[in-house]
Amino acid sequence: VSSAALTSSLHLMRSSSDVVKRWVNEATEAASSDNIMVQYHAIGVLYHIKKNDRLGVSKLVSKFTKQSLRSPYAYCLLIRIATKLLEEESEGRDSPLFDFIESCLRHKSELVIYEAAHAIVNMPNTSARELGPAISVLQLFCSSPKPTLRFAAVRTLNKVAMKHPAAVAACNLDLENLITDVNRSI
Repeated sequence: VSSAALTSSLHLMRSSSDVVKRWVNEATEAASSDNIMVQYHAIGVLYHIKKNDRLGVSKLVSKFTKQSLRSPYAYCLLIRIATKLLEEESEGRDSPLFDFIESCLRHKSELVIYEAAHAIVNMPNTSARELGPAISVLQLFCSSPKPTLRFAAVRTLNKVAMKHPAAVAACNLDLENLITDVNRSI
């Protein structure tokens, strides 16, 4: 019920955002829920309420990056928000936001790990040193028993190889092994 109410408030945001902005306290309370979908939707509502306030968004991200969230979906949303903030600010890779994204490469959920690797790989002006941890994770995904992870890793490594071919050279053997993969999409 909470998740449905939060989702409805996201839809209501388009027509009457003033009404939804009054629900900040309720959305903040819902963000500490044990239910993973409620947590995800609550953070989404809080972001949409504050998305025009740059300081508010950065406070939101810093608050939830310090908390331990249960929802991998909420982590993915925070990674996307942090990436957007990193692209807008001038601090670059020395920011705590980049450290948060890099720390998500060591998360227990494969969804969060892939989202963090994808975010790092798609950031503009990344050096080979910054790409290293993300490429290592993608290399591990190439040998995963799950076809979706193998596919995602190959697709993401392809994007990296376009800009940084030397960074992907370490993955060549793993990529060559995927040529004979039973899944023809890979």
